[in-house]
Amino acid sequence: MRTAVVPGFLPSVNGFRFTNAWPPGPTIKVGPLDPRWIGIGDARDGLCGGMVVAAKDLFEARSGPVDVPPDTEPFTNGSPRFRAIVRRQIQSLDYLRVPLRYWALQARADHATLVSRLLRRETPLVVAVRELGRIRDEIDGGRTAVVGLVRASGRSPSLLSLNHQVLAFGYEETPERIAIRVYDPNHPGCDDVELVATLAPDGRPLGLAQSTGEPLRTLFLQPYPRPGSLAAWRGAPGAP
Repeated sequence: MRTAVVPGFLPSVNGFRFTNAWPPGPTIKVGPLDPRWIGIGDARDGLCGGMVVAAKDLFEARSGPVDVPPDTEPFTNGSPRFRAIVRRQIQSLDYLRVPLRYWALQARADHATLVSRLLRRETPLVVAVRELGRIRDEIDGGRTAVVGLVRASGRSPSLLSLNHQVLAFGYEETPERIAIRVYDPNHPGCDDVELVATLAPDGRPLGLAQSTGEPLRTLFLQPYPRPGSLAAWRGAPGAP
């Protein structure tokens, strides 16, 4: 059995204390005179990408880990910490390359077809096992890893909001399974959430699941945007 964890990281300590369930409201307001009911995006759709990237920022800060705020409710819409989460959410999209990767993966068939074989397209399960190896390499290097979870199935871009992002910090690998331990913003305080791939004796992937029961078709290692400013986390949260 092969195991590893990023030293010092635990979701109950280094993850946000509140769940990824934000009150309705714009994520970005258009100018300083924009009333709260006008803006771009809606926070109630979730800010999981911003939450996991911010958690990684705080834990891996160059000057040493920065404590996660003790708040047990999402930050007030428009406050400095809310804006910091939204900024990292946008940056996690990697100039829209990440949403395109989600869309391409959610559009793939679960089983190989003649067309997919001709185009040499891997099935979602095969992609997952390859990406698990990349995630494992990050953890072996002492780094947490931002992971995209593909939960949707279909070509419609409207399904993109069904997908999710988590932060991997440990793994356990045996000939029968690969389990990745993650901080999931939908399950704050939980140290036992896992992404589990089951394997056949010849190493072929047989299945993929999240221990909390949400659907999971495939996953991939997301790029980590350049570390952001920690000013909002070191100062008083305040209001705009």
